[in-house]
Amino acid sequence: MNTIQQKLAGAAFLLGICLTSNVALAQNAVRTATQQGHGAFVSKTEQVYDIPNASLGIPTLASDAVLPMKQVKFVITPSGNSTSVLTGTLPADKRPAQRVVFNSTYTEIAEGPTKGQVYNTVAVTEPTGAVTYTGTLKGNGKGKGKAKK
Repeated sequence: MNTIQQKLAGAAFLLGICLTSNVALAQNAVRTATQQGHGAFVSKTEQVYDIPNASLGIPTLASDAVLPMKQVKFVITPSGNSTSVLTGTLPADKRPAQRVVFNSTYTEIAEGPTKGQVYNTVAVTEPTGAVTYTGTLKGNGKGKGKAKK
């Protein structure tokens, strides 16, 4: 149980990618997660994070700009698989003419059980201004809550 909570804390920290928020916010997301079904933890919070454009790849935003995004989904399973989904909206004058999909990775640098693990991220920006940012981490599939190293 302690291991899954550690994984949950590490996955929640993914949301702090280069953010101005602090670890206390990530720990708050972990505390609000509830266990569902066969051990998956689901967070129902609507935490807001400033996601940097370096992670979103929106060509109409400055490279050092951030977009406030609300976490709408956070799930982590006992096998260590985790998914975090955030949504946001671009101002009308910053919306791209066509859909933009930006894939990247994020390597956890914070001390803790997920240090060094690589998260896959994808940001999708629609011409309507809707932005969806998803981060995933694949675990080991053994139900022990330990992600691959």
